Amino acid sequence: MPELPDRVEQRRLTFPPSYRLKRRRLIRSLFDRTRDDIETVAVGCVRLLYRVVDRSVLGHNVPLQVGFAPGSRAESGVERNRIRRLLREVYRVHQYTLVDPFVCGPDALIVMILFRGAPEQADACIERDLPRALQRAAASWQKPRA
Repeated sequence: MPELPDRVEQRRLTFPPSYRLKRRRLIRSLFDRTRDDIETVAVGCVRLLYRVVDRSVLGHNVPLQVGFAPGSRAESGVERNRIRRLLREVYRVHQYTLVDPFVCGPDALIVMILFRGAPEQADACIERDLPRALQRAAASWQKPRA
């Protein structure tokens, strides 16, 4: 009798449209410097801006929504789309680092992933830095708050 696969192996590594951050109001709130509930993590060429919100604000019953920004150094549309595609792909593979803590709770997470590096180095640095940034972000809200 074959062994049952581990729960981690059963996960579907998809990125459905309901998990995409599209509402301008939510995106704008992440860049508002007057707010004190926004957290940031920077690792290498990647910066994450995130905050915890009520699920009803999202419009979907999902644990998080995420958006991607290629940065101003990507001058052509081809470069911007390539960087955005790389960010989405690496995030898709490592998404459960952020999804797991919010699956069962009433809150949700909104995240904006920003690319800050040179477009020529995007292939190497996104694969290296984005998983580490996701782990640091997840560790920041799993710490016991006093």
